[in-house]
Amino acid sequence: MDRRFVLASLVVLAACGGKQEAKTPASDAKEEEHESIGDVAAAQGGIAALGGAGNREQGTGTEVAFAGPLRLETLSKKNPPKLDGVPKEWHARAAAKEKIEGKTDDLGLDVAVQASDDTLWLAAEIADPSLKRSKSYADGEDHVRVVLAFPAGRGVLKAYEIGFWPGVPGSSPGAVKWISGPNAGQKVTGAKLVENDVKGGVTFEATVPWSSFAEAASTRVGLRATFRYHDDGGGVLATGPGGADKPNELLALPIAAEAAVVEGLLQQKGLAGTKPSIDIYADVAGDDRKERISVFGSFITICGPGYRGGKQFFWRELVGEIVTLETGAIVLGRPKEEVVLRRRVTQGQAVHELLELWSIPQGKEEPDSVFAHQVMVISSDGKKKVTNAVHLGAKQIEVTTEPATGWDAGSFKEPLAGNGVEPILLPWGAVKSKTFKIENGKVASATEVPQTPAAAPSTATASATLPKDVPTPAVTKPSDNSKAVMDAYMRDANVAAGTKPKFDLGVNVDGDATPERVALFGRDLVVLGPGFKGGSGYARLTLTQFNEDKDVGELTARDLDGDGAAELIVRGERHVKVEAQTVEIDALFVYQVKGGNIARVFSIETGREVSGKRVQGLVQFVPAKKGKGFDIDVRPGTAKGWTKESYPWPQDKPGSGAAIEPLLLPWGGVANVRYAWNGTQFAPAQ
Repeated sequence: MDRRFVLASLVVLAACGGKQEAKTPASDAKEEEHESIGDVAAAQGGIAALGGAGNREQGTGTEVAFAGPLRLETLSKKNPPKLDGVPKEWHARAAAKEKIEGKTDDLGLDVAVQASDDTLWLAAEIADPSLKRSKSYADGEDHVRVVLAFPAGRGVLKAYEIGFWPGVPGSSPGAVKWISGPNAGQKVTGAKLVENDVKGGVTFEATVPWSSFAEAASTRVGLRATFRYHDDGGGVLATGPGGADKPNELLALPIAAEAAVVEGLLQQKGLAGTKPSIDIYADVAGDDRKERISVFGSFITICGPGYRGGKQFFWRELVGEIVTLETGAIVLGRPKEEVVLRRRVTQGQAVHELLELWSIPQGKEEPDSVFAHQVMVISSDGKKKVTNAVHLGAKQIEVTTEPATGWDAGSFKEPLAGNGVEPILLPWGAVKSKTFKIENGKVASATEVPQTPAAAPSTATASATLPKDVPTPAVTKPSDNSKAVMDAYMRDANVAAGTKPKFDLGVNVDGDATPERVALFGRDLVVLGPGFKGGSGYARLTLTQFNEDKDVGELTARDLDGDGAAELIVRGERHVKVEAQTVEIDALFVYQVKGGNIARVFSIETGREVSGKRVQGLVQFVPAKKGKGFDIDVRPGTAKGWTKESYPWPQDKPGSGAAIEPLLLPWGGVANVRYAWNGTQFAPAQ
């Protein structure tokens, strides 16, 4: 009997100054119901050898919900605040509502935080009818304290505490000092504070260099904080619990990308206040800073300051329970780390465990599943078990059989994986172990060590109905085979000899399987190649929607329609004059090359900004519901500085025939639009 078994990813959407160290060890993880193959392999130098098992996460008990009253906004490069002590141009404040000690009835503190690449900015509005300030900046005088904690290892947070003393205008300047640690009492190097007296209190703006915190060089996600006002009378008012001595109790201080996870996914799924069951910080994509990889039930998310522009995020919903994640630059030999994911699926009377290796290739936004293998089958009562040990090494993966418990060749009837997922090796089967060679980010070959199979063959079947990502043609460095044609383009377009293109790809986009060369000179998109137009011509399209060459921010390639040839994906910024102001519009454009011509097949606005106020949408490529390729999933994202009442434009209707599909607004009443390939373009799915 053919027992069909879903194992692979069901993709619903694929979308230094002084220091105060406070380390909090993780609580002991709860024992799993069934023994894990990872535990078996760890004892033999198997999968847990990845990173010395140091970044293997099953949850530490120290996780915190992304959502909360605090927010770390991204500083607008075009409209940075003026450090004058008057925070009128800042975003919405977070109020200190928690009484820590003493009398606080007549006190108030509201704070806002934002950051640039090198500086942390703080604005505070203090209500205190009787301020006490002097040049001594004593602990007993009125001041604000900030505790900021960074992830610093498995279940460990490193906390810093800094004090901000507003000065007396015209008499003494304000001060920013370390509260504790080796530099306690000393001023924070490079920090600035400007105060402004107001009726019933004082306001101030302050800056602190990120270099004050060692961890900030690599980590800007997973931050936690509290902001406290210390009154000279002994009252202490805070934005939340925790402190330098209790960093695990601190609330999240999410950056824009983390806030997008809340507003773009968790709120819609009823998970806004849920703590992630697994949280990992690793450099898997983008710049050298770490991304945050989190698990919420069946959802996995990736976000970070240098990933997807620091404004958007990636997520998938997987079948089964995600039990562990690991990261490490082990198998592929890339500078970025890979993600090893294990999840369990219940099928009938047994639990099946799947191991997957994910990697985000350079120039791409979504992870590829490089390798997937069924590694455990265990009966629901835990008495019967078949496992494989897995060892991840440089450019290879070794899978080995282990002795079975409770099953033999005659009694094992469980289904095996297939359709791109390697089935579990059975101890009574003909293969004792397999070694998979990995080249160019893919499984290139496999060698087997045979063994004598048992007399009674298993009746398990190798079959699956598993949606898989459509492989995009390899994107490589272009060759110089069409140099003469490129020279002809440069002469025709008056491009100076020796000019290097901003982007230069080698990828199959048209005709036979021979890769074409795709280059961007200024705003000119140019396609040529030995198999393109007989090797003697080129196609050229000027991206006139952009005002200047620098407005084109990204060119990538991906097979979106499933025909085996890649489409070209362009992201950039448009500058549109509306009355007396300039509207900055982020947009995505998809181009298809057919019959020697370049044509736009989709475009959408992904973000809009005016004078520091911004709305950011969410756009992801997801496996198509019908046929091959991908659909384009679009959802509302986040807003900064605008509300439903103050936003000056209405929600435009998707699919109305406009040249560019509209940005979805958080208050626009459109929860989701899915665009599917209709044979000629991407249009709203029916």
